[in-house]
Amino acid sequence: MAKPSMTGTRPRVAASADDLIYGVEPGVLPTPTLAPPAAPAAAEPQALPVSRVVFTNQLKPDVYRELRQYEYWAHMELHEVLHEALVAYLADKPEAKKALPPKVAAKTLKRLIRKPS
Repeated sequence: MAKPSMTGTRPRVAASADDLIYGVEPGVLPTPTLAPPAAPAAAEPQALPVSRVVFTNQLKPDVYRELRQYEYWAHMELHEVLHEALVAYLADKPEAKKALPPKVAAKTLKRLIRKPS
C-alpha cells in the first residue's frame, strides 16, 4: 500500500513575512528598486575638521597634581580645564594671533583634519 503524500496540493508560494503581512499577491514578484546612481569618484576624499586634537605634553609633578585636584573639585573634564586655561593665557599674546609660515602651517593643518576611513 502506498503512503499518502505529505505535501499539500496547493502550490508553495515563496513569500517573505513582509509580503504576507502587507498583502503582496502570490505569484507577483515585487518590482526591484534601483539604487540611486553612484556619485562620481572624487579625486580626494572631502577633508573634515576634527573636533579635538589629541596631543601629549609634560608637566612638573606638583602642577599635574594641582591640575587633577582642580579637575576633581571643579567637576570638570581635563580637556575643559586646559581649554579654559589656554584660551585665557593666549588672549593677550599677539604671537598667538600671528599666522604660521607656510611649511609649518601645512604640518599643523594635517593635525586638524580627520583622516579618511
